[in-house]
Amino acid sequence: MKTLLEKKLFPFVIKPGRYTGGEPGQITKDPSGRINYLHAYPDKYELGQSYPGLQTIYHIINQDDRFLCERVFAVDRDAEEIMRREKIPLFSLESWRPATAFDAIGFTLVDESVYTNLLTMLDLAGIPLRSELRDDRHPLVMAGGPAAYNPEPLADFIDLFFIGDAEEGLPEMLEILYRLKGKSRLEKLEALGRGISSVYIPAFYDSEHRPLKDFAPPKIKARVVRQLKPEYYPKQPLVPLIETVHNHLGVEIMRGCPQSCRFCMAGPIYRPVRLRPQNEITDQIEQQIDNTGYEEVCLMSLSSSDYPHIETLAANLARRLEQRKVSIALPSLRPGSISPTLLEAVKKVRNYGLTIAPEAGTERLRLFIRKNFPDEAIYDTARMAFQKGWTTIKLYFIVGLPTETDEDLLGIVNLCRNIHQIGQDYPARKTINVSISPFIPKPFTPFQWDEAINDQEAYRRILFIKKRLNINQIHIKHEDTKLSKLLSVLSRGGRQIGAALETAYKHGCRFDHWSEDFEYETWVEALKENNINIDDALKAIPFSAVLPWDHIEKGVSTEHLQEERRKTSVQLKEYTPRAQTGNEKPLEPDNNNRLAFGRGKKKVPSRNVAAPTKNRFRIHWGKSSRYRYMSHLDNLRLLERAIRRAHLPVAYSQGFNPTMKLSFGPPLPLGFTSEAEYVDITLETTFMPYMLDNLQKTLPAGVDIYNARAVLDKAPSLSAALNRVEYSIPVEEWASIETLESEMAVLNKSEKLEIDRVTKNESRRMDIRSAVYNLKVDGSMLIMTLGLGDGGYARPNEVVEFLKNGLKSAGAALPFHRRAMYRLEGDRKIDPMDL
Repeated sequence: MKTLLEKKLFPFVIKPGRYTGGEPGQITKDPSGRINYLHAYPDKYELGQSYPGLQTIYHIINQDDRFLCERVFAVDRDAEEIMRREKIPLFSLESWRPATAFDAIGFTLVDESVYTNLLTMLDLAGIPLRSELRDDRHPLVMAGGPAAYNPEPLADFIDLFFIGDAEEGLPEMLEILYRLKGKSRLEKLEALGRGISSVYIPAFYDSEHRPLKDFAPPKIKARVVRQLKPEYYPKQPLVPLIETVHNHLGVEIMRGCPQSCRFCMAGPIYRPVRLRPQNEITDQIEQQIDNTGYEEVCLMSLSSSDYPHIETLAANLARRLEQRKVSIALPSLRPGSISPTLLEAVKKVRNYGLTIAPEAGTERLRLFIRKNFPDEAIYDTARMAFQKGWTTIKLYFIVGLPTETDEDLLGIVNLCRNIHQIGQDYPARKTINVSISPFIPKPFTPFQWDEAINDQEAYRRILFIKKRLNINQIHIKHEDTKLSKLLSVLSRGGRQIGAALETAYKHGCRFDHWSEDFEYETWVEALKENNINIDDALKAIPFSAVLPWDHIEKGVSTEHLQEERRKTSVQLKEYTPRAQTGNEKPLEPDNNNRLAFGRGKKKVPSRNVAAPTKNRFRIHWGKSSRYRYMSHLDNLRLLERAIRRAHLPVAYSQGFNPTMKLSFGPPLPLGFTSEAEYVDITLETTFMPYMLDNLQKTLPAGVDIYNARAVLDKAPSLSAALNRVEYSIPVEEWASIETLESEMAVLNKSEKLEIDRVTKNESRRMDIRSAVYNLKVDGSMLIMTLGLGDGGYARPNEVVEFLKNGLKSAGAALPFHRRAMYRLEGDRKIDPMDL
């Protein structure tokens, strides 16, 4: 399997680092004698590895020596195509073993957009899509997570759903499987159904959710963990080697939300509210920062500013982390719950944007959805942020909420314009980023029965807002209205949705939440083919109707939700607008048809790449094959985190976003190993030898430091110090050494070596002959000496194109190794470490 992946898959996919594993914090065990559990996230690695629940599950399962937990993510389309062609099955990141080698596979269902990805993963694994077609040769297929609270759309494909908090329930299930290792699927499922609460096994129920087994409960009650114990959280989290959606340390401070917004599904499914003690949070953060090297920690919950001790916690953390240049971040904040003390703590190191979620544009509609705060609370929060130096504020809104009118849309316009106007009273250019999402009725909310507006009406409302906010500093983006329409159908769908999911998958639907992959028309045809009318599915549902998730019990009763929905209508009739205070600036509808689509050009903070020479030292380092698929930026991030873990007194740039003063040598191409990498690091103090030892200890095995020396003031920069580079390739990659030498002879006689060099924007015909200085066979290796900098520039894979006769594999799969970089002046060879 290893050779197959390294020769046929990794070199040919866009981002091989998604599939190779090897991250700091990864746990490997001997699979023999253990229950082998594969935790699956049905989306791309960049998103899945950012999901905090994955870290918790991975840690809890691997703590028990009877169990082994490995990971797998949905593979992108390019990898899927290659895997099908080369007959490569779905495999885990840790051991690269096929998914079918595991006893159980557990999928995390964050939302409905991942359903087709799940089917793709099952098919790539060689597991029958429908549970009824599986036998004792196949792993048990389990699922949990927020979308599992309505399990029916996936009921035909999942053997077992676990509903609720998994910290205790999942180990209990694996313990039963451990005892029954070698038994039949049916015996295992029956034991799980009898022994574990909160388990839903669709095969034990009919299509009306009536139990077919005497031990199957008529109602499946969601599991609730009463206390968030410190042992749930790993001391050494997994640290991605490539860039992910959230490049920070996420730490849970509270589970559940006290606000009970009527449109929000997360509120009811994560109740009750459970707080973590400040000292446990602080201890976890300090330990995890020591073990990960992240530059930012995010205090996570559904409503972090409602954590009772958030000011004290943030201020205490800011004091402790400031010297290490580790900043604090918060997710979206509720207006009226933010104080100057909290903002002061958050901005201590870095000043990122502030996110506020008004959701609705008028006080009337906010009262209706139970986000009961006045406009002044929003303005006061914005004013406070601008006073504290923030230049960017992000606002979240929903369109299509029940009872929404154009007046509510104008309220969104008013809020955005007034916040922009407030920003003009403070120095520096202010940016208002507005995010708009169409309303999706969700299970377990008072609005689960309400109508969802269609995509055309949702788009009309978004355009209504956009054309009235044609202001340079206000940037608007919105969710795809067609995707929101589809998710409204799926979120309230029953078991009949399963056939449409399978059809959509077979017709090529994948990664529906990624705009470049979403195929709406294919979904429409799949639903139509299975007799599902989208427009009918969007309509309001009568209170008397049986809902597909009625057999799942979480929190309050259906009767209570119905009463809550009736209460909102009464509130609406009794609502009296609050007297105006003078801060509001109401607008009249205008006829300005100019539309401001999209966002402004993204501002990228400048990085200090030429470090000052004071207290500068140079490191000579390299990396093995396990890390060959890290990009140059990934290498930079890895070293920054290692420096932070080693507590080196590194110097930082000034400004709102301080960065380490590092200067790297020429980037190493993706897929190459190396023993000739260099980086200059500027310190606040004099370089001492023990610093090097501390740094090496923090680097993962396979990333090695060979040497380090202080850089004198007059020493040239790395870019100026190099003009030659040597690469090696094993001769055994060719059918015979005679074939290789024949090819080399032809190349050496050539006056021109013309290639087509492809960049992001163009393809250029170039002659690289002047940058190819020497080719020779030295023992078992072909050695190439090529140009760098003022020595010209040629890539080794470009040179191999002239030596491809007799190659056993494609050039991209060759194990290129950078063995040396230096400067050649006449006959004098100057090593970068000769300082």
